[in-house]
Amino acid sequence: MKIRSFIFFLFAFSYCASAQEKKLIPIEDMQGVLSRKFIYDRQVIDHPLALQIPLLDAKDPEISVEFLKFKRQRKISNWLAGCSTALAFSTFISKGGISDGFYWSALGGIAIANVYIGTVSNRHFNKALKRYNELSKAQMGIKVSSTGAVGVGITYPL
Repeated sequence: MKIRSFIFFLFAFSYCASAQEKKLIPIEDMQGVLSRKFIYDRQVIDHPLALQIPLLDAKDPEISVEFLKFKRQRKISNWLAGCSTALAFSTFISKGGISDGFYWSALGGIAIANVYIGTVSNRHFNKALKRYNELSKAQMGIKVSSTGAVGVGITYPL
């Protein structure tokens, strides 16, 4: 009776562990001359924001923090690009209402800030992607065979 309940406990434990832990699929980074593409689960992804679901599904605090920093800074970069467009459009409409010195200094300042924020945000994304791929290569597992043997192991490809 005790053996049967022990086997049931192990089966239930392994079932719960396998149901809670999702196997992480590595994300391959393909760097082109002017573009960057990612391969995830045999799908080619063009935009890094499309990787939000697999990265946050890892439930790793470091990945979550880095990816959310990347996302926030990308949003700030988009706002700055919108501000520069609005400035250019208002200059076009007002025809001389804004001085050339202010226009070029504001546009240059926005461009420099945008390049800096874009560089820093890509660094955060690269950290999140690197950590995710490390976790996807090293995974633990518990296995119960049909004969009742229990195996615990760590898989890590060399």
